[in-house]
Amino acid sequence: MLQFTKTRAFRISAAVALLVGLYALAGFWLAPKLVRNALNDEIPKTLVGVTPSIGEIHINPFLFKVEIKDFSLTGAQGTKLLGFGRLFIDFQFSSLWHRAYTFKNIDIDSPFANAVIFKDGSLNLAQLSPKAPEKPQPKSNEPIPALRIGSFKVSQGFLSFDDRRRPSDFATRLEPINFELQNFVTGVEGGRFNFTGTSKLGERIEWHGHLAVQPIESNGELQIMGLQAHTIWEYLADQLNFQVNSGKIDVAATYQFSLKDAVDLKVDVSKVALNDLAVRPKNSDVDWITVPQLLVSGTTVDLKQRHAHSDSVTLSGVKLVTWLDPDGSINLLQLARTPAAPASTSAATLPTVTKPPAPADAAGPPWTFDLREFALAEASISAEDRRTKPVAKVLIAPLSIKVMGASLDLAKPLNVALDAKINGAGTLNVTGDVTPQPVAANLNLKLGGIELAVAQPYIAQYTSMTLMAGSLSGDAKVRYGAQKPALQFSADLSVANLHTVDNALHEDFINWDRLDVRGLSFQHDPDRLDIDQVLARKLYARVIIEPDESINVKRVLAGPGATVIAPSGSTAPPVSGTAAPAPAPPLQTKKQRRAPPTSAAAGATSASASAAGAAPPAATPSMPISIKKIVLQASQANFADLSVKPNFATGIQNLEGSVSGLSSKQNSRAKVDIHGSVDAFAPVSITGEVNVLSAALYTDLSMSFKNIELSTFNPYSGKFAGYNISKGKLTTELHYKVDGRKLDAQHHIIVDQLEFGEKTESKDAVSLPVKLAVALLKDRDGVIDLNLPINGTLDDPKFKLGPIIWKVFVNILEKAVTAPFALLGSLFGGGPDLQFVDFQPGAAELDPAAVSKAQSMVKALNARPQLKIEIPIAVVNDLDRPSLVESKYQAQIREAQSAAAARKKPGAAEVSFDQLEPGAQLDLLNKLYAKDVGSEPKFPDSVDALKTKAEKTAAKNEFLSQAIHAHITVDDSDLTALGQQRAMNMQQALLTGTQIDPDRVFLVANDKAKNQDGRVRLELSLR
Repeated sequence: MLQFTKTRAFRISAAVALLVGLYALAGFWLAPKLVRNALNDEIPKTLVGVTPSIGEIHINPFLFKVEIKDFSLTGAQGTKLLGFGRLFIDFQFSSLWHRAYTFKNIDIDSPFANAVIFKDGSLNLAQLSPKAPEKPQPKSNEPIPALRIGSFKVSQGFLSFDDRRRPSDFATRLEPINFELQNFVTGVEGGRFNFTGTSKLGERIEWHGHLAVQPIESNGELQIMGLQAHTIWEYLADQLNFQVNSGKIDVAATYQFSLKDAVDLKVDVSKVALNDLAVRPKNSDVDWITVPQLLVSGTTVDLKQRHAHSDSVTLSGVKLVTWLDPDGSINLLQLARTPAAPASTSAATLPTVTKPPAPADAAGPPWTFDLREFALAEASISAEDRRTKPVAKVLIAPLSIKVMGASLDLAKPLNVALDAKINGAGTLNVTGDVTPQPVAANLNLKLGGIELAVAQPYIAQYTSMTLMAGSLSGDAKVRYGAQKPALQFSADLSVANLHTVDNALHEDFINWDRLDVRGLSFQHDPDRLDIDQVLARKLYARVIIEPDESINVKRVLAGPGATVIAPSGSTAPPVSGTAAPAPAPPLQTKKQRRAPPTSAAAGATSASASAAGAAPPAATPSMPISIKKIVLQASQANFADLSVKPNFATGIQNLEGSVSGLSSKQNSRAKVDIHGSVDAFAPVSITGEVNVLSAALYTDLSMSFKNIELSTFNPYSGKFAGYNISKGKLTTELHYKVDGRKLDAQHHIIVDQLEFGEKTESKDAVSLPVKLAVALLKDRDGVIDLNLPINGTLDDPKFKLGPIIWKVFVNILEKAVTAPFALLGSLFGGGPDLQFVDFQPGAAELDPAAVSKAQSMVKALNARPQLKIEIPIAVVNDLDRPSLVESKYQAQIREAQSAAAARKKPGAAEVSFDQLEPGAQLDLLNKLYAKDVGSEPKFPDSVDALKTKAEKTAAKNEFLSQAIHAHITVDDSDLTALGQQRAMNMQQALLTGTQIDPDRVFLVANDKAKNQDGRVRLELSLR
């Protein structure tokens, strides 16, 4: 045995055993310690502020296996950055003949990463960035080392994210995360990988495919399942003005990625689905937007070709709840507003991220995108207009829209189709093409049974009638574009079963069974209107002369609450526009303003000229108009005169006929042929030719009224003749011809068997022996036959057809005018700003401009004795308070100067403060300061540091002036007194030496004062 130990074989074996033992000792015991020490030493050096924590380390030097447990890195804030529960590496000896680092398995169990964004915007994981080397390292062109990995697996990992920048912290967690890469080599073969992740809400992501690194290439599939829309909203909640409580997103896509000479990415998104999305404003329990399903399918993106395409975008069952607020804003736009930051965090904003500059070749060809089909199916829109009272409501459901061929090429036309049901009854169908840029459209419209009563809240703003029923139907075509005419509209329209009610009388106003407008053709630029036929079936109209002799049509169309002015000489009270509570005032847009005074004055002038029958020839219409035929069928009209006692009422029944050939052409002649009867047994006919649409008016009409019972007209005979009619019949043949503004009127009146009855006590009766006159006119058959020709010109302001005609028509030609300040200014001087009176800050005296306006107001009030005026007691604090302070300061200066002058010799010349020497000013200010403050002034060191006496004196004067100003107090009573004095001065200007009743001038404390170019502007009011 001893001999064997001395042999060469033993020594070699012993050496080998010793080396193996030392290798084993180094591998199993020493290597883990060295690895632990290296990690503990190098990580803090490389990653500043990062502390490693390492559990057990096992190394098998014979099997080339390494296992590390419970590894983590902790940041400077004490939070764990990342780590894992176990890392296992199985390195293969076959690396020698594979000429690549070969790993059988690399397993990471329970890895984790905690990402935290702190309030200053810093990311905790940024601590994992190694320190930049002191000297820049040269770029290496060596290829990456060759690798072969049989299996790289990540199991049961998790990722947490916490954003602490926002007022309400956001935190979420994705787990478990699993990843597996199999049979990976660094050559072109690469390897397959599989990645899965799940959140605590069941949201899941799956990503699997192929990855290669030489060159870098990858392809695979990506699926996102059940992503909660609320999760996305929760992260952005502080920046959004709405909340999302439901909604799930599913995405399925494949991709191909390559990084050779340039980035090449192709993505095929087979599906993006959004289900059960509900959006509502914060602090609301009503969803404004509901999207049961949004599906985007067949989307492809080619980064290299800069092209994207989607087969279809489909929204199903969308519900919108929308309205216009009283200020005209749309409620849905509130969802897009950025919420105001809380006061406590208003100064803190999220840090901005500076994007790196785009590479020079980034500006390649523009991106292109096309969408084959966009579809909105079975949608519902509940809309309200809350500007009206009552609120206007409309329900559009179901609504379907389809748009074909959308793209970023805005010059490419889109094919659109729309189908909608309105308020459960009417239908609207739109088909055609629309081009976004330049804007162009070619559309076909089909309307069916759209209820017009939905428009009543708008009608109520401008009229005193109620639209009870009516439905609109028809077919129309619309073309709009750059080619002239710019707009073309053609249609066949009908309104069926129209029923309107006079609000004041609660009786029918205008009704019809059906109104058809056929062959309507309108075009703009150049303008033109053509209509083939207007057919009115069972048209009914009620015309009433009110007790004040106004016409009900004028009252109804004057608007709610309006007062219709009676004709001159009427003693009846004005008639209110409606007997019901007045709706809201007419709608106004944000740009709408009060009408200028010139428009009102022009309206008044036009009304007066029309009433006198002396209007000049109308201007040539800017738009040619042609109506081939107007047809009346089975129509009637009721007429009542409530201005006479007893009231008069009659009806024209069975109105039939037509008006053919209406045109705005100068030489056109429309043929009129209308027939009917008064009270069923008195035939009425109107025949002839007219031209009412041309600038050159032409009328050649014959009107015949036969067999009219004169007893029907007792109210008129009792009022104007002083007797009732016991019997008699009237037949009239009237012929009116107007040509070249000249009138030739022939009145053939036949009265048969006229007999008067009882005498009336009418104050309007003529003081003539009426019975004697009738007896002289009758022939032996008891017939009175009169021919009353009337000739004249419509341009003669004195020309009138007679009292009877005027009593019927004069109120229609009258127009009510208002008397706003602008109108008063145009009539009596003062200009369009008559209601504004300007004052110097701190002053109450009227300047010449204000005096002139006061004089104009005196003229206006004298001419309008029912007007009352309100003068505001108001100030502008920012202007008046400093001015009052300055006034008090100057008063103190003058008082101090006066006291000093009293102590001087008599006869000494008085000088202003500004004319005093700086030293004398300083003495005066010192005394004034001591008097106001009660102590000697203490000048700042900066004043004493000045070198020259002149500089010191000037600085002291400035310091004392500012200190005295700051010590002067102007309280609210001073401002109130100033406002009152201004109002009283204006009141005195209006009342002194005038005939205006003081009861008509009011001083009102309000805030109608503003800063107007440095002056205080008061705004007067009328009532």
